[in-house]
Amino acid sequence: MPTETDLRVLRAPVPKLEMAAFGAAIAAKLAILFAFAWHARFVMDEFVFLGNAKYLAHDFFHTIWPAKTVGYAVFFDLAHRIGWDAVSILRIGRFQTALLGCATVALVYACARAMGESRPRALSIILILLCFSNFIERIFRTIAEPVAVFFAVAALLVVIRKSALSWRELIGAGVLSGLSFLCTQKAVYFNVALGIGLVADAAMARSLAGSLRRGGWLVLGWLLAICAYCLAFGGADALAVAHGIVFGPVEVATHGGDVYPDLRRFVLQTLTRNAILYLACFSGMILSLAQIRALSGQRRIALVFSLVITVLVFLHNQPWPYVFIMALPFVALWALVPLDRLASSPRALKIAVAGLALAVALSFARNAQFWRIDNARQLQTVARAEALLAPREAYFDGIAMLPNRAEPSDLWLDKRAVLLTLAQRERSQAYRNLAGAAPKVIIWSYRMDEIYPVVAPLIEHSYVTAAPNIRLAGSPLVRGQRVLFKVPWPGRYRLYDRTGSAVPGFVTVGGLTSAGHVELARGLATLTLAGGPYEAFLLPEGDYRGRLWPGPDDFDLFADVYN
Repeated sequence: MPTETDLRVLRAPVPKLEMAAFGAAIAAKLAILFAFAWHARFVMDEFVFLGNAKYLAHDFFHTIWPAKTVGYAVFFDLAHRIGWDAVSILRIGRFQTALLGCATVALVYACARAMGESRPRALSIILILLCFSNFIERIFRTIAEPVAVFFAVAALLVVIRKSALSWRELIGAGVLSGLSFLCTQKAVYFNVALGIGLVADAAMARSLAGSLRRGGWLVLGWLLAICAYCLAFGGADALAVAHGIVFGPVEVATHGGDVYPDLRRFVLQTLTRNAILYLACFSGMILSLAQIRALSGQRRIALVFSLVITVLVFLHNQPWPYVFIMALPFVALWALVPLDRLASSPRALKIAVAGLALAVALSFARNAQFWRIDNARQLQTVARAEALLAPREAYFDGIAMLPNRAEPSDLWLDKRAVLLTLAQRERSQAYRNLAGAAPKVIIWSYRMDEIYPVVAPLIEHSYVTAAPNIRLAGSPLVRGQRVLFKVPWPGRYRLYDRTGSAVPGFVTVGGLTSAGHVELARGLATLTLAGGPYEAFLLPEGDYRGRLWPGPDDFDLFADVYN
């Protein structure tokens, strides 16, 4: 055990040069965070979470209720209000979340200080947090978890800022926990962890009344947030909204990972990529647990909270890489405890400090490796698809890549929906979407490849490849050759060349030859390019100049997003 002298030496004032190095490393990490927000490839979930915010003004619960709580959509609504097109909305949403991630980091710093850490040590904890690959690669994602984590860290900070907790702090923490839960139901983990932490601390102080009082005030604050949400979004139908909050996501929460049999590999992935950091943090939690009764009340609450949330997150049945950001801010709080225990052994302490320094250096190397997984092709596809659509025209992709454009339904083509589509075939939602309100544009991804055996009859002879990964209602024509066109999008059609410029010509439809344009109803049409260019596209009338890039699908839009 280290003596008080040992700990005073360890916690002695840090030289200005070392403080400057800490500051420079943290600044570099934050710069990398924003660079990733701009550059990193989007995962499928980001599009749908960000896009859901467009329904706040209309048809909100008809579209995404009651599948999950939607507090995150209020946060992402700002991106829709500021953005001027699909790409700008995606960019702004990323930067919003990156800024929120910085706020979360600041709250973690405040938690460390509230636990008694000095300023340099609190900065060291922040640096270690930013060195976790899962944190810096996921905290800027436009999904619900970063928003929920912010409220969870804020809730913990509220209850550890003071040694004596009043009902005001406890209700405030409960409200923040409720807001976290209203972003994603997985945040119930935070609620459980905070409740156990508060009750366990009171129990160790042999105060049964204190345990009950703390639990009661915390639950009351949580219920206040939930009730406010139900009334705001449900009005007179608030009970139906409450029912959706509780029961809507049950199937996804319990069986959502069943169709992904290899998800546990992501647990191994994060442990191996951050082995030194996890060793330091987990060791610190275990060492602190061994002396839990000797800890201050603040550290005791934080420790129990950290242990519970870590166990729940790592045992979660759907451990996607972004899920670990729910635990990492709290895991990092204990990274320096092993150094305290090694203070009486200078050699062992130097080895431990060198190990952490190595982990920091390796994290920068990992950041450089992750940089290659860029989003240029994704955003190019988004911009091209949006250019082919008027504001009220519909598209289909099953993953909501255009956050500001209409979709035939709320279908989310995850693996479960793909398997359901293949099983139900013509009765599936994907088939009915394409057969019913046929979209003008289809954005092609590997999910479309997977369901193509079912929807092929609705796409063949109905769409042309307007650009890589983009299908546009229309038909290719060659002079003199008869073509069967299954018209998916009714209206006026014209002839265009491969650059998107309108070209003069004659089209024969059902024996009648028209010049300039033809009116087509949904259904089968037999077409012949009777005069004009040798080959052309017959497309819905519009401005396509510079907006067609015919070519094969030569890029997987979501390749390596979890690598």
